[in-house]
Amino acid sequence: MSARGEIPNSDFRTQPIWWDETPPSREPPQELAARSDVVVVGGGFAGLSTALELARHGLAVTLLEAEAFGFNASGRNSGGVSFGIDLTKVARWHRRAGRAAPGIADLARGAADSVSYMETFIAKNTIDCDYHRRGRLSCAPTPRHYDELAARTDRLNKLFDAGAYMVSRADQHTEIGSESFYGAMVVPRSGQLDPARLLRGLLALCRQAGVRLHDGMAVSRVERKPGGFDVILADGKKITADTVVVAINAHAANLPSAGLAQRIVPVASHIIVTEPLPPATADALLPKRRTGADGRRLLAYFRRTPDGMRFLYGGRAAPFEVSPQESAAVLYRRMVKAFPQLDGTRIGHAWGCKVAFSFDGIPHVGGENGLYYIAGCNGNGVAMMNYLGYKVGRKIIEASKSICVFDQPVFPSPPFYDGRPWFLPVVAAAYGALDRFDSMRAGRR
Repeated sequence: MSARGEIPNSDFRTQPIWWDETPPSREPPQELAARSDVVVVGGGFAGLSTALELARHGLAVTLLEAEAFGFNASGRNSGGVSFGIDLTKVARWHRRAGRAAPGIADLARGAADSVSYMETFIAKNTIDCDYHRRGRLSCAPTPRHYDELAARTDRLNKLFDAGAYMVSRADQHTEIGSESFYGAMVVPRSGQLDPARLLRGLLALCRQAGVRLHDGMAVSRVERKPGGFDVILADGKKITADTVVVAINAHAANLPSAGLAQRIVPVASHIIVTEPLPPATADALLPKRRTGADGRRLLAYFRRTPDGMRFLYGGRAAPFEVSPQESAAVLYRRMVKAFPQLDGTRIGHAWGCKVAFSFDGIPHVGGENGLYYIAGCNGNGVAMMNYLGYKVGRKIIEASKSICVFDQPVFPSPPFYDGRPWFLPVVAAAYGALDRFDSMRAGRR
C-alpha cells in the first residue's frame, strides 16, 4: 500500500490527454515560397488566428512553426477560457515602477471582449472543441482570502460584466467537494474546452483560407532590408516578406532578433489527469463542472475533463521544466491535500509546457514598420491569444497605429534581465513560504 499522497502507479502517459484523440498535426510537405506578403512565426493560437484573418482578406500568408502544430502550449494547456487579468496586480506593478497604469476600465473591457470574441468565433465557424460556458471558481484558501474576494465582487461585475457572486464555506459543497477552502467566488462568464480540438479547427480554417502552413521549420533570425524582411530558417533557407508577425510567446528566446526575450518570463506549468473516476466521485468533486483555482500565490487550477469522468489538476510544480514524473509527484501531493478523497487514485496523464508572463501582467501586441508581435498570455492564453491574433491581423490590414488596449506604447523590460529567469526559484520559494504562513494563520497545516 502506498504512503499518503504518493502516486500509486508509474505507467501514466507523459503527454496531454488531449493528444489521445487529437495529436500534434504534421502538414503535407510543400516547397517554401521565395516570398510572401506576410510571414507569421509561430503556429499556436496567436499565430494561426493572425494568419487566418490576414488570408481571409486576400493577403498571401506563410506560417512557420518550429515543431508540429499543437506541440507547445496551445495544445498543452488546461482548456480554461477566461478573461484572466488581475487588475490589482497590474496597478501595483505600475505604481512600483513609477508609471501611470493603462486605463483599468479599458483593460477590463478588452479582457472581457477576448472571451466574447472566442465564444462568437467558435460558434460562427462551427468548431467542435467541447466548448461550454460553465463558469469558474476562485476558491479562498483562508478566511482573509474570502473577505478579499467578497470585497472585489462588485468591482469585478462592474468592470467585466462577470456576474460574479460569493458562496460561503457552509454552502461550498454545492460547488466543490473539498473542505480545504473557506468559500469561493463564482464567475459565470468563463468556459472550458478541448484546446487540441480548437487548434485543429483553426488549422482547418487556415487551410481553407489559403495559408501556406509549414511545420518543422524553426526560424533563426529576422533581418530587415529595404522594402521588407528576410526570414532566415535554421537550415539556411530564406523567405522574403513585406510584413513579419512574431507569435512565439514563451519561446521568445529562440528568436533574439525579435527583441522579445527581455520582456517575457517563460514559466513552467504542469498538469496531471486522473484515470476515470466513479461517476459519484467525479460529480462530488465539481458538481457543476466549473473550472477552479485555489487562490494561492503558487496557484493550482482544476476541472473535469470534457467527458466528465477524469479530474485535471495543474500548477507550478517547479520553477523550471522538470520531467513529468517529477512534476506529477509534486502535483499529486497537492491535489490529495486539497481533495483527500482522491488519495490512491491512479494517474492517467502528466505533462508540462512553458507559458509566457509579462512583467506588468498585461498581454501585449504591437509593432510598426512591418514587424509585429504578440506576447504575454500570463497563464490565460486560450481566449486572449486568439483574440490578439485577430487584432494584429486587423492592425496590419487597417494600417492602424493602435488596434486595442493591449497595444501599449510601453512593453516593460527590467534592467539586467536577458531572458533567463534566474529569479524564479527565489520567487517560488518566497511564495511557498507565504502560502504556508497563510495556512498556519488560518489554523491549517
